[in-house]
Amino acid sequence: MPADSRFHLDALREMVITGLGQAASSLNMMLDSTVELDVPSIAMLTREELLNGRNSFGNPHLSCVQVAFCGPFSGRALLTFPPLSAARLVAALVGDQTHPSDLNAVTTDTLSEIGNILLNCVIGTIGNILAEPFELSLPHYLEGKFEDLLQPDSRPATPTALLALTRFRTDDHQIEGNIILLVELGGFNALLSLLEYSHPPQG
Repeated sequence: MPADSRFHLDALREMVITGLGQAASSLNMMLDSTVELDVPSIAMLTREELLNGRNSFGNPHLSCVQVAFCGPFSGRALLTFPPLSAARLVAALVGDQTHPSDLNAVTTDTLSEIGNILLNCVIGTIGNILAEPFELSLPHYLEGKFEDLLQPDSRPATPTALLALTRFRTDDHQIEGNIILLVELGGFNALLSLLEYSHPPQG
């Protein structure tokens, strides 16, 4: 990867970290518990490479909230949980001891609202840093294997995407999950142009 591209990915990583920090603070307030975040990994991946890494999500079946965003660049943000963590999160927030195999309307609505808050924190913070607003879709809840979550609307598969991934956990409630940003190839090119303007390489 060219040095300038690495610089811009580092600039993006810093923006993502700031957005994730806002999201973690919101979840911390909701749970009254410390939320630990891994340093996000950012990489350009083909769809095949992305699918080859699906085992890193630790569970073949996931509960997921997705939000599409468009603005200076476009893509999707995903909040994923193993089903047991999803059930524990809902139980911690609303006292609903729903079994993970019985995600009812209350559970679905609660996870959708949580996803909406957290993913809006991440994307909104990036937009504020860039001084470029994003439009976000309503949250969409779904379940399934990771590869099924990538194309929920049956659009043609994007051949290459920018992936930003971080894992979070809270020991008090034994909850873990992932926040994922997928930027389509065209959006990535737009992002590089924007970063070139707002974060020019030094030297």
